[in-house]
Amino acid sequence: MKRLNRLAALLLAVLLLLLSACSEKAAENPDAPVDEGPAAPTVTEPAEGGSSSSDALIVVEEDYDWSAGVKKNDYEGYTFTILNGCTASWYSYTLVTTEETTGEPVNDAIFERTQRTNEFLNVNVVENNVSDSTADLKQAVKAGMCDFDVALCTLMNSYAIAMENSIYDLNTLSGDLDLSNVWWDQNAVHDLEIGGKLYFTTSDFDTTRFDGIRSLYFNKQLIEDLSLENPYDLVDNNHWTLDKFIEMCAAGELDRDGDGVMTDTDRYGYVMYGELAVDLLIAGCDIHYIDKDPDTGHLIDGTQGERLIDVYGKIYDLLWNDNKAYDCRQNRYSKYNRGLSDRIQEPIFTENSAIFYSECMAWTRVLREMEADFGVVPPPKYNEEQDRHYSIIINPFMQMIPITANAEAAARTCNILDVLASASHDTVVDAYVNVTLTGKVARDPDTVRMLHLVFDELSYNIHFSSISIRSTIQNQLTGGSENIASAIQRTAKAVNKQLEKTNAFFFGD
Repeated sequence: MKRLNRLAALLLAVLLLLLSACSEKAAENPDAPVDEGPAAPTVTEPAEGGSSSSDALIVVEEDYDWSAGVKKNDYEGYTFTILNGCTASWYSYTLVTTEETTGEPVNDAIFERTQRTNEFLNVNVVENNVSDSTADLKQAVKAGMCDFDVALCTLMNSYAIAMENSIYDLNTLSGDLDLSNVWWDQNAVHDLEIGGKLYFTTSDFDTTRFDGIRSLYFNKQLIEDLSLENPYDLVDNNHWTLDKFIEMCAAGELDRDGDGVMTDTDRYGYVMYGELAVDLLIAGCDIHYIDKDPDTGHLIDGTQGERLIDVYGKIYDLLWNDNKAYDCRQNRYSKYNRGLSDRIQEPIFTENSAIFYSECMAWTRVLREMEADFGVVPPPKYNEEQDRHYSIIINPFMQMIPITANAEAAARTCNILDVLASASHDTVVDAYVNVTLTGKVARDPDTVRMLHLVFDELSYNIHFSSISIRSTIQNQLTGGSENIASAIQRTAKAVNKQLEKTNAFFFGD
């Protein structure tokens, strides 16, 4: 378990709980346990107010002391304000503070971590929940003043904020902030740094990073009914490739009523919406829209070369040829969405009308009532020669410090952020998984192994709205265009110009 980072541990527990709920409903034909693979996670005593040791899934170190690795200070009752832009209802939780205990586990855990911080540092942590934290941050910096100490903005907007010199490079504050601690997400620290500069990151303080994983699930019952290969075996034997995935999706296509029209009541290999599928499958094939040069660290167009052309053609075949996939945003299927729009995905999957389903991790919570059991696998590789699997997270909220804070204020913010994250390690995370997501858990070693792969290989997306690589590929694929080469050629000059400008900012070129 020491290998598994904190994010992996939390999300492992989320999926195991959900899988257990399905397993209980399918008790008449349970999957036999597997002897091979790692043992189930060791359970230790939870934090005060958390779940009992017999129920807990998140491993909190027995000797964990949230205050041991952070600096204690007295800020004389300072009001520490968080500008929080998370308002989207699809997230599991949007608020990061609470005024009182209510008996609801996550609410009370947030209250506990806030009280710990308040008392340890003699501060008063509050939040200002707004609809557009990016706009508010930019406006405040432009005016030369801020009425908040830290901003929570989506990853999609964060690099643009950095390039406007609106926020601190956290690496310049390393004397006040040690990002190597367990409560900071090490995947984010590694992936989001460019040219030795890290302007934003995330930690155990925030739950949106848990919700944003782009996940791929499969219906175990349909795999058995159709006599298909077990996806877990395919991963273990290094046969889980894009070609194999598409082959299995094709096996799922069935016009159940024989009327010649494929609707929501027929069967498919894959249910999703195109944009998410494109992100997931392209990342799985070790193609990154914007990548880092392995020698210089400079940002480059990661889609150049024959691999993207080949992968694009295969995804096009999956989305547009025959009826292997139900893309709920395509016109040919959207008329059958039962008025649910994107949310038709969950009924189709839970009604055994699709072998595979992909969505952000937050939506997995709606699968708990599913009759059939389901599993999770990493996105398929490009081919068997690819050295590893790749998972992706696109748009969680990032923590950043406005540049208008002076050195003393920035140091104070670092200290408070560090304590908030440390105080969340055994409170908020524990409540989010071990208490809120209830259910008796069947610990399937196969699922444990797969989730290790999914989360150990997690990567964060580098995104600049001015660099159109991602939008070009997505628009071409979801719009039904079979040829990507000409579209890439048309945008190449503008893309290269923006990459040069971006590299100049981060590297001083």
